[in-house]
Amino acid sequence: MKFRKNLRRQRQSRQGFTLLELMLVMAILVLISSLAVVGVLRMRKNANSDAAATQINTLKTACKLYKLDVQRFPTSLNDLITPPSGMAPSVWRGPYLDESRVPRDPWQGEFQYSPDDANERVNISSNGPDGQAGTADDIPGQTTKVQ
Repeated sequence: MKFRKNLRRQRQSRQGFTLLELMLVMAILVLISSLAVVGVLRMRKNANSDAAATQINTLKTACKLYKLDVQRFPTSLNDLITPPSGMAPSVWRGPYLDESRVPRDPWQGEFQYSPDDANERVNISSNGPDGQAGTADDIPGQTTKVQ
């Protein structure tokens, strides 16, 4: 009888976790980490879209400055960094961007650029994460009139 009491005391005094408790804690940790990953991915997507929109606005501002000096929009975004051939240095007061090359969008794609000197408008956009023009994830640069 004493043996059984001692055995019972040993079982009751044993400290530790059961397999069920460990599995429950692991399941909770997996659930929490998966929610965190989904949230981080969503924030990264939004941050990339915001960065593309900011870059588009920077390029539009550079195009406006170029137009003020040259009296027309650049034929390509490269004209914002290096003067077009045959242009007098007194006319081109660039570079109009701080970079040594035209920046790429956050997904490493090129910005789409189309000037419209007749209507004094410029359109710059990004094809977005999929790199395909005309899809739902495109980042449009609203066509704005340059004054």
